[in-house]
Amino acid sequence: SEFRQMLYPVAGSDHADNTELCQGFGEHPNNNSENKKDWVSLIYGETGEKLHHEKKTDIGTVLELPNTSAEAVQAMLQFIYGGQNKFPVQDLHQLPLLLSTMKLAQLYKIQGLQDLLESTIASFPLSTSNVKDVIQVAADYADLCMSPTSLLMRCLNLSYNQTTLTTLVGVGKQSNNTGLVAGALTRLRCRVNDQNLWNLARLGDIEDLVSDDPDVVKAARELQTRCLERLADLMRFPKKFARITAELDVEDNQTYKKLMRLLDELFCENCESVSCKNGKVIEEEVKQGTKVKMVNGVKGEIIGSQESRKKIKLEGTISVSGGSPDSVKVKERLFLKIKLNDGTWICDSDGEVFYDCS
Repeated sequence: SEFRQMLYPVAGSDHADNTELCQGFGEHPNNNSENKKDWVSLIYGETGEKLHHEKKTDIGTVLELPNTSAEAVQAMLQFIYGGQNKFPVQDLHQLPLLLSTMKLAQLYKIQGLQDLLESTIASFPLSTSNVKDVIQVAADYADLCMSPTSLLMRCLNLSYNQTTLTTLVGVGKQSNNTGLVAGALTRLRCRVNDQNLWNLARLGDIEDLVSDDPDVVKAARELQTRCLERLADLMRFPKKFARITAELDVEDNQTYKKLMRLLDELFCENCESVSCKNGKVIEEEVKQGTKVKMVNGVKGEIIGSQESRKKIKLEGTISVSGGSPDSVKVKERLFLKIKLNDGTWICDSDGEVFYDCS
């Protein structure tokens, strides 16, 4: 075939499985290297490394390269012998060739070819319409996509639905790409709902993480916390909660029980939150009996709020340069009735009030 005539030392197939390199045929006619070695020796001479996939045959030494293709080897050799490599960057079907050739370039430390391929891949036309297909292809080469500007990280920036983001989490875990995992988990946090609660809770399970990377742990913990908050919200509506938890399969039931145990451990009764608000300003309606602290450090508890526990908007008027008065809106805030620990009752209207969950 034309391929064998061009690259006589290569015996392989069109599929990315195993490609055999046969050493012992002499030099390639286009090889202009000073030492005039055959091309296999040229490669080993540049890297100083040797694969342990050799076998002796009647035609010479056969070197097996797993997980590559004859086309990728051809592209690499064309570059080594000074040929012009042209990759159709617009074609999704050519993406596996780009990535498999990149893998060979990294293996043999051919920096010029790596630079060419990185530039080509960086200009690949990625969009929301093809991002799923690109992820499917690039998943087999996830170890090549570790930088923040890599193809998979670009896919992350264009991924918005749960299925795609979940896929990226799995790809990132398999390749130990912590940036990809953390980014996908972070985006999933705002997509928690009643239907995917159990699935996303499993993704955010700290115990099942394959990495102790701080960013991954933080993103997983935030996703898990969001799932706990959603579960706590559901429990405010007994009928809906009963309906959602009535027919869980074995896996979802285990996740549900685990979340309930975590909820018992983490839920703060004072501020009624999974993420304790101790020390934070009270900006919403709170239950009677909530322990609070004033700006001056004096502690007390909420015994009620004025105006039916509604926020009040104050308006005043000022005169600018002697002209007509202009309406001035004051920031909305909650007016609270507070009983201090010394027995004093106050109606706070000026200073901020803070949660005291200590």
